Amino acid sequence: MSNFLHTFQQAGVAIRQLVDGSAFKRHVDTNVPLSDEFKALIESDVKPLLEPLEAFRLEKLATKKRNKKWVLWLGWMLWLPALIWDLLYLASGDLHISVLFVAAGMGIWIIYPEMQYRKHYKQMLMPVLLKAFGDFRYRETGCIDIDAVKALETMPSFSSKSHEDHIAGKIEDIEFEFCELKLERKGHKSSTTVFRGGAVVLNVPFQLHGHTVVGMDYGKLGNMFAASMARRKVALENPEFEKRFEVTSTDQQYARYLLSPAMMERLLALDDLFRARAKGSGLSCEFKGNQVLLMISYFGDLLDTADLNTSAYDLDKLPLLEQELAMITGLIKQLKLDYLTARNQAVDRYAPSIS
Repeated sequence: MSNFLHTFQQAGVAIRQLVDGSAFKRHVDTNVPLSDEFKALIESDVKPLLEPLEAFRLEKLATKKRNKKWVLWLGWMLWLPALIWDLLYLASGDLHISVLFVAAGMGIWIIYPEMQYRKHYKQMLMPVLLKAFGDFRYRETGCIDIDAVKALETMPSFSSKSHEDHIAGKIEDIEFEFCELKLERKGHKSSTTVFRGGAVVLNVPFQLHGHTVVGMDYGKLGNMFAASMARRKVALENPEFEKRFEVTSTDQQYARYLLSPAMMERLLALDDLFRARAKGSGLSCEFKGNQVLLMISYFGDLLDTADLNTSAYDLDKLPLLEQELAMITGLIKQLKLDYLTARNQAVDRYAPSIS
């Protein structure tokens, strides 16, 4: 039921964003300048790669223009016979769609050089750019360990998946994975997309108490159907967070420790950035055992920083990449900080009774 409600929530957010530009009115600054560390990394490691990358871009741009020219001049020699072929079969009562396959083939032939450049761009620059954040690993076609979090409530049931842009590493003893993920579920006649966006998995070196879920707020009636009977609603003091999210937990007090004021602000900021940067439609978060699962729904391509029509020397999009990764790593650090604070408070509270 929660997946069904989430689909309608995504549709509603998308409509509101088309109407007024954003589902929420909080200001999101996407023009944050590069940090000094990131600038130093670009000077030392990135700029030496730009000259061969720019040469590769110009080569593929010329190939795309040439392919487009050939399609415009000679494409009709393939398209017209296919159209006549389809019409002849249609007259005899059969339906053929050869013309569509020809048109699709010509379209792919035009954009293939751009696909090659985007792939090459990521392979060359992403591993280098991630150095600014730590010893992170990047795989273009990798995926999070879905089997490890498949039983969590926030992970929707699915029949097939596609994935890209896998980033993995460790931040202050917390292992994390990120990837862009698309999940589909087969129906009687067609498949339905049940999730599209980014997934973050954290493996923390301590046990989280209870079971806490942060989900989208579907309204009073929708929340009744989406919530588990084993968990109760958690009342929080941030009105903006309460308006946007519905929090349930088996441990009310511990849930408030996890969702400290600083943590709630980080989640709101992350949600805002994805909405502004990648056509986001909300996020969900689940805390259970030693795992945290963050599912961020969006319709855009978050790590798509390459543009065949833009010089490789133009690094205008890199501040956004840094901002996005900085928010995710900041969220991880905040989680550990809040956990340690909660643990210290618990020790202080019980110390008098122990002594």
